[in-house]
Amino acid sequence: LLPQQIPPNRMSRVSASFVPASSSAFLLVRHPKARASTTTAHQRRCRAAASAARHPTQLTPTVNKITTSSHKFSPMAMAGGSGSSDHAMSAKRAREEPAAPAAGKRAGEYPMVLRPGPRGEGLPGLTRSVYERDHALITPESRVWCGLPGWAAGKHSAAYLASPQMPGAIFSMCLVRMDARCTAGKCLPGVERFIFLIEGEVEGFYKDAFGDVPNMLQPFKLEAGKKEYAYFPAGTTHTTHGFSTETGAVVLMFEQVYRPHPVVAPSAGTNTNGPVPRVFIGNVDEQPMIDPGAPEVFGLRKLLPLSVEYDFNIHIMDFEPGQFLHCNEMHYNQHGMLMLEGQGIYRLGETKWYHVRAGDAIYMAPYVPQWYAALEPGRTRYILYKDTYRDPLQSGSAGIVHPSAPCAASK
Repeated sequence: LLPQQIPPNRMSRVSASFVPASSSAFLLVRHPKARASTTTAHQRRCRAAASAARHPTQLTPTVNKITTSSHKFSPMAMAGGSGSSDHAMSAKRAREEPAAPAAGKRAGEYPMVLRPGPRGEGLPGLTRSVYERDHALITPESRVWCGLPGWAAGKHSAAYLASPQMPGAIFSMCLVRMDARCTAGKCLPGVERFIFLIEGEVEGFYKDAFGDVPNMLQPFKLEAGKKEYAYFPAGTTHTTHGFSTETGAVVLMFEQVYRPHPVVAPSAGTNTNGPVPRVFIGNVDEQPMIDPGAPEVFGLRKLLPLSVEYDFNIHIMDFEPGQFLHCNEMHYNQHGMLMLEGQGIYRLGETKWYHVRAGDAIYMAPYVPQWYAALEPGRTRYILYKDTYRDPLQSGSAGIVHPSAPCAASK
């Protein structure tokens, strides 16, 4: 139906959306009492669309206050690519009304990671996930859940979002759902681990030979709004740890083979003549906000100490709607990223632009061009892995491991 054919008393119940077609546009209208599709009805729709394409000036309806004279489409409606009026109307409501917190959500929890809500992708096999030579986007509908070796059988499931099978990656990023009374497994020899709490609570213990209380079991607990993450150095050097949950939890886990810094690496067979990483348990808001430097305006927190003992760091980056990276970055560092809140546009590679939302994960290989801009309605927050304080010859395809590294004997 063309707009002038819609009965006035039905106007408020009609959904409409514009679909761009080269230099002109046409209007898709669905009447609430539209009958089942027939050949005659199909012909009418084709004629209406053709007429609209020939006479775009006629398409200035009052439905949803959309105009074609200026071709101003809502970014919120168009970024998802669904072309539905539901997208446009939800964006309009989001601009007018503050977003209500998710039911049961506590500060420091990220429920949208596992329950991102309707995305408009109802067709079987349809996904926004992409795998390219230098990056990958893995969206929630593409996650494949599996068991992890050594973890409580039947009480957990895990989805890998990045791993060394990807070009240039030296780490793994894994989302783990833990059922009640699930116990985590141990790391592989020489592997360090970082866990970030998404939902629920976990508790456990650790023993650090170089800690404040050497070789004594120390308890720890992660819960929303308090201690929210933990780093454990490679277990075969000087640290052991374990954790479990009584009521269920979701954690994001990063692991990689530890690479000692050549300047401070312990001599072969000893662990006492140089700084080594320590167990670190913290809260996001306790870490200082770091100025990224003008003209950048995003919020940046680094969750691990800025010292050479640590061969990677985890960043929390916050963007308010409309904020963006001024620099289109290219560097040797690799990234593993998970969107915790919000939505925006990520540019990756030379020509790829992706609409990303809470729950989406991205792997960025070394030197891939990368840029981000945040969209409405609320703050974007994502967590980002970055390898640091190591010469590039210790990363990627070079794969150089210092002779004193715990895994060197097995190489």
